[in-house]
Amino acid sequence: MRPAARLTPAALVLAMLAACGVPSSQDEDTAQDKEDARALGRDTDETVFDDMIQTQDRARAVEGVTMGQKAAMDAAIDQAAEGDSPSDDN
Repeated sequence: MRPAARLTPAALVLAMLAACGVPSSQDEDTAQDKEDARALGRDTDETVFDDMIQTQDRARAVEGVTMGQKAAMDAAIDQAAEGDSPSDDN
C-alpha cells in the first residue's frame, strides 16, 4: 500500500476528532454585545461584516449631531443671503 493511502484514513479520523473537540470559552461580553445588537435592531450572530456594521452604527449615532450642525449652517447662510446678518460692533 502506498504511504499516502495509509495516511489518508488516519488524517480523516484525526480531523473528525479535532472537529468534535470542546469549543473555546465564550467572552463575558457576549451577552452585552447581543443586547447592544438588539438595541440597534440587529439580532443576528457575529459575522465577518461586524466591523463594517459597527462603523455604520457609529455613523448613525452621530447623524443627529451632524444634521443639527447642517441646519444651523443653512439658517446662517439663509440669514446672510437675505442681508439680515448681525452687524459687527467693534
